[in-house]
Amino acid sequence: MDYILENLIPHFQPIYSADTGRIYAHEVLGRYKEENGSVSSMGKFFTGKETSGEDALMCDRIIRRKAIRRYAEDGGGSYLFVNVRLAWLTRFADKPEEMPTVQFAREYGVDFTKLVIEITEDEFFGDSADYIKVIAFYKDIGCRIAIDDYGKDASQIDRLSALAPDIVKIDMDFIHRSEHSHFYREYLRLITAYADKVGVEILYEGIETKPQLDICVASKGRLFQGYLLAMPGPHTQSALAPCGVFADSLARSAEALQEKAERLNEYRNYWDAKVAEFTRAEPFDPFTHDMNEYFSRLCLSLPDRVRRVYICDRGGRQLSYNLDKEGGAIRPADYRGKSWAWRGYYREAVDVFSSGMSYFLTGEYRDVTTKEKMCTYIRLIGEDMVLHIDISV
Repeated sequence: MDYILENLIPHFQPIYSADTGRIYAHEVLGRYKEENGSVSSMGKFFTGKETSGEDALMCDRIIRRKAIRRYAEDGGGSYLFVNVRLAWLTRFADKPEEMPTVQFAREYGVDFTKLVIEITEDEFFGDSADYIKVIAFYKDIGCRIAIDDYGKDASQIDRLSALAPDIVKIDMDFIHRSEHSHFYREYLRLITAYADKVGVEILYEGIETKPQLDICVASKGRLFQGYLLAMPGPHTQSALAPCGVFADSLARSAEALQEKAERLNEYRNYWDAKVAEFTRAEPFDPFTHDMNEYFSRLCLSLPDRVRRVYICDRGGRQLSYNLDKEGGAIRPADYRGKSWAWRGYYREAVDVFSSGMSYFLTGEYRDVTTKEKMCTYIRLIGEDMVLHIDISV
């Protein structure tokens, strides 16, 4: 190791909260002050395979102590994220009160409830009781627990279950890839929805571009971090972000949600009018009309972006053929008897019908076969028939 230990210093990167638009916390990052006065990141040192565990631990503790002291000198206020590897905790299983972070906080008078212990260990073994004891101790004294790089490894659900964190930080590679792939964008939304269900907060880290920030804000997380918002600095009070960037993204997201709601309402009314126009001119009679012939004519009367029409009963079981529209003609496919009640949007439609409404428009999704972006208009026809219209968007 070529570092001069006295030159190891902490920097602090702000983490912003969507509910206030202001700094929620700072994360401690290791830096090295070169002889010429410049400052370089120690990220590669801590993650490099050639760095021994003991060297990493020694340097980390020096930086951690300086960080907690600086945080106290700066007056605290925000939360402080402190990175700790799981492997470093197990040795304190029987004496957690002697952990260096705990001792540093006591030495400098830092409130434990302001500390967020960020677990950065890549390898996880769900049956290890030693670090579970240590994590429990941190929680008992008031610290919050965060898991870093969530989603990167298959064991993440095990980590969530065992550690029961307060915060999970999304792997920044997912955020960067979300800018160019709808698969990653949908995955971010999925993680956020799951976190809401289990009572965990989401933190998006590594945000470097405005599109990435907009994607993360639209994914409904609360906490945000990255060079776009603020660069790390030597003091918590000097690590000021360009707040306008974050405020602008929050405003764009709110405006987009409003516009989407208005478009959805207009779109739903449009399709309702189209179907009503056809059915008023020739109401469906189950005794005199052939179901497939009647709804084939309905399908052909609708705009070209309609991909198919089909009929189910209120329980979700298909009664008609799939009436697929191709090149101005109908290509029937026999899906009679199949049940679609398992689909999430079908359950939403049932709730809407139970409230007295007779039609429903799903959110956007992708067809599992064509990958085309779709939505489905659903409308009650009589007492026990439900019309489905799959529409390309």
